[in-house]
Amino acid sequence: MRREPDENSVIESAQFCIADGITLGSRGLLADAIEAFDKALSACHGAKRKSAAVHFFTAQALANKGAALDDLDRYAEAVQCYDAAIAIYVRMAERDPHVDVLNSYAVSVMNKGWALIHLGREEEGFRCYEEALQLRRQLAADGNHTALSDVARSLYNIGEGYYRAERFAKALPAFDEAEEILRPMLTAGQAEPEEALAYVLAAKADTLQMLGRLQEARDVSDEALALLKRLSRATENPKLASAIATTLDGRKTILRKLNQR
Repeated sequence: MRREPDENSVIESAQFCIADGITLGSRGLLADAIEAFDKALSACHGAKRKSAAVHFFTAQALANKGAALDDLDRYAEAVQCYDAAIAIYVRMAERDPHVDVLNSYAVSVMNKGWALIHLGREEEGFRCYEEALQLRRQLAADGNHTALSDVARSLYNIGEGYYRAERFAKALPAFDEAEEILRPMLTAGQAEPEEALAYVLAAKADTLQMLGRLQEARDVSDEALALLKRLSRATENPKLASAIATTLDGRKTILRKLNQR
């Protein structure tokens, strides 16, 4: 007779499969990543006793599968995964609002918003963005210091969403607030926010350019480029090279418009 796996074995298997899926996804092997997340889900579903830990890793597997589907432009399927993960996080938070649960909940809500915007459901997507932002603001207000950078990340995503929707006047305040959070963190000697600030400034420069505030756009773009180039010299990150190229293109547009005045 087949023996039911004990809880520790289930959790260990789920953790391994989720970590494997994240690694595969980071390498662009998205189909393999989804398969790994499905294995994690299968392990969790096979648990005889559905403890809080089993529920948590079920939600984690669903949320990460949604992110992989997002990267494959399979947005409708991604939303289904996010919804299932969110439902679990909500039930868990009602019983015990642990920081890990609330933070994971916020990530899934944010990612769901991104998928909804790509499906053309912009208003629903922006509501998700705002909900995730409020969750992260509450975590920061409760003394969770790591949540402050997450607030900035949420604001950046909100700004990007409004920018893509060509709602530039609504995008700018989000980028401004993200910058206001990240600058003091850098001044205090934290190195981690530097890359986030570079992306915020690059997006802010594009937004100012679209609003016709070209002198400001040029100055902000120059600072973004300086940060991106310094980071690129310090680390081998192809994402930075792409960001530099995009920011340079944006700066050329700004200078061209300035010369036409």
